[in-house]
Amino acid sequence: MIKNYVAPLTLVAVLPIVLYLVLKRTTTISQKVLPNLISFIFVITLAAVGYYSIALSSNKFIGPTNVDGSTPTYADNGLSFWFVTSILVSFISFISPKFTNLFTENFIPFILTCNILGLLFVIYLYNKDKNDYFDKEEDDKKGHTALFKFYRGLKFHPTIFGVDIKQWTNCRFGMIAWQLIILIFAFYMYHNVGFNWAMFVSVLLQTIYIGKFFHWETGYFNTLDITLDRAGYYICWGCLVFVPAFYTLTTYFLANHPPNISPLLALFVLAIGMLFIYLNYEVDRQKEAFKADNDIKIWGKKAEFLPVKYMKDGKERDSKLLLGGFWGMSRHMNYVFEILLTLCWCIVGITMGVVPMLYFIFIVILLTHRIFRDEDKCKAKYGEYWNQYCEKVPYRLIPKIF
Repeated sequence: MIKNYVAPLTLVAVLPIVLYLVLKRTTTISQKVLPNLISFIFVITLAAVGYYSIALSSNKFIGPTNVDGSTPTYADNGLSFWFVTSILVSFISFISPKFTNLFTENFIPFILTCNILGLLFVIYLYNKDKNDYFDKEEDDKKGHTALFKFYRGLKFHPTIFGVDIKQWTNCRFGMIAWQLIILIFAFYMYHNVGFNWAMFVSVLLQTIYIGKFFHWETGYFNTLDITLDRAGYYICWGCLVFVPAFYTLTTYFLANHPPNISPLLALFVLAIGMLFIYLNYEVDRQKEAFKADNDIKIWGKKAEFLPVKYMKDGKERDSKLLLGGFWGMSRHMNYVFEILLTLCWCIVGITMGVVPMLYFIFIVILLTHRIFRDEDKCKAKYGEYWNQYCEKVPYRLIPKIF
């Protein structure tokens, strides 16, 4: 029962304070602290643009039916949304130094406004659904506390006027905020300091990575994050507050403390980062291609797989777990390349201390922890078949090591 309290209390009470202290100690730009009208306008505008990008979309994607019987509907316009908003903000930032100064100088108020509104939002979600979700009786039997349920969330796919909450908070606020904020920081630095190779490499690699995410947004709706995690503090507050605050920290720090690296070194890091982006994409592409056609060839030979069974809706169903290509090297080879890519866009600032590396350290911890979470869910789903799969692919992350 203790674990029902530790994680919720840590995240709800401690993490907002840690975020504020990290941002405050690393800044020479955003000297303002308290939320203000400017920060409120930025947050509401971002939230409204993301919401209406879903609500007004004519292209729809039907997600997989969840364990609670819900079949979510998503907007299928992620790539165009990312492209249009990124170009528009880049154009405004390029022609208007005042805009980049205004946002950057109010970045801490912006994050604190996100925190206040984010907390109010997840409180609203909890109170709206606390008496009406599919496994409430089971939760009560297990003795789950209100705090734990607030942290975890109650429903898998709550909506507001037909808009899926997780698509809105995860993709159309958190991920796009990450993209737009680092672009603003980059142009702020360009206007006030001049062109900087470290900033250029870091922002370009992040931008390509985020663009790849939006290109693959409908694939994201099939991941465990979306299908098995509920919409509560953990997911929604994380995307509304932690992503725009912490995922942008490296870029924010570089704007405050410009590093000086040579063009040759910058281009070398950029080339290595681009390679890891491609490899990360290729790992996911192999799995998606196998789902579409089990008879495909990977690396010149027919894809190997393990036939498995699992229960859904009280019925036994057949499936296949890929054993070929990167998926035969380790069970989470995609995480390897994601970690190495993150290292590339952080390491360009390493001469300025440990702060630019904090996101890299965080992502190593996050993905390592996620491996065990994912595998617990796979074990619960596939049972003994998962043990057979692990015998054939014995390494979790790094081949021959872990």
